[in-house]
Amino acid sequence: MPANKEALIRYRAINHALRSGRTVDQEKLMEVCADAVGAEVAWRTIAADIRAMRQDDLLGYHAPIENIRNVGYRYSDPNYSIDKIPLKDEEVTALSFAARLLKQYSGVELFSTASGAVDKLYQNLDVRLLNSDTAELGNLISFEDSTADGGSRHIHALLEHIRQQTVLRIDYESFSSGKRRDHLLHPYFIKEYRNRWYVLGYHETYHQLRTFALERIHQIDPEYGVSFLPCEIDLKSYYEHAIGVSVTSDKPIDVVLEVDRNQWPYLSSQPIHHSQTVLEETDSSVTLNLHVINNFELRSTLLSLGGGIGILSPDELRLQVKSEAEAIAQRLAQKR
Repeated sequence: MPANKEALIRYRAINHALRSGRTVDQEKLMEVCADAVGAEVAWRTIAADIRAMRQDDLLGYHAPIENIRNVGYRYSDPNYSIDKIPLKDEEVTALSFAARLLKQYSGVELFSTASGAVDKLYQNLDVRLLNSDTAELGNLISFEDSTADGGSRHIHALLEHIRQQTVLRIDYESFSSGKRRDHLLHPYFIKEYRNRWYVLGYHETYHQLRTFALERIHQIDPEYGVSFLPCEIDLKSYYEHAIGVSVTSDKPIDVVLEVDRNQWPYLSSQPIHHSQTVLEETDSSVTLNLHVINNFELRSTLLSLGGGIGILSPDELRLQVKSEAEAIAQRLAQKR
């Protein structure tokens, strides 16, 4: 039986009337259902609802409703409620998995609240899930974690400032120089990359979009006296051609790579970029094409793949990666 919204409201009204072992007569059930939906409800409709709550496998309630002659209806199990529906084993495992994922972001106020919501869900559904169950899952699955907070402590405040369109003065420590200075930023967007968080916004001094790592921010102060400049770009497509968070003014280029066969299973299941396409396959290698911006993250990714990958074009990128690889080799050859 397909349940529409009004039927679901009636089910909850009947459940509320019957829970805790209360016995309710026909007239009272008609009254509570009418109050719930805001209109008169015929008894035949409520009787059909009771049958569905008892027997409908699609609903899955299997409510233990009994009719006591000349008295009324009640749950034979006083602890029963449709809010406490036992889940299947695979559903319990799925919820446990979700809880473990949320634990990775327990330091983020926003996600910490979501984790609490999952705990409430467990309680309301009467799930057979104890701490020992999540601990057992932890012994079977390992999730990536980071010892650094990645700047997550700033996420909640930044989200509120973005929603309220507030210009911010941020005290920021440079990666390269290690020096701290203030930046006036119109924040637009927050992005995560490799366990680190970044904020994208319009920079008052440079008159362009800039990205700042949240972990390098020491303090955030609102500048209410400065008018907020709305974002004029499509943020969904801003990172379309970028690996990571570094977006330059350069146009995306076609990068042609030659990948050894033993490296290909890894890259076929986890592409370097969503634009990755296969140009040619041989017994020994696979030739790929990427349509991407030539940024730091692209070069780092290619270097991380080691000798199992070659750059056929463009020459500029090939020489850049070659220079980095030679610098690494030279550094490794040095003796202290």
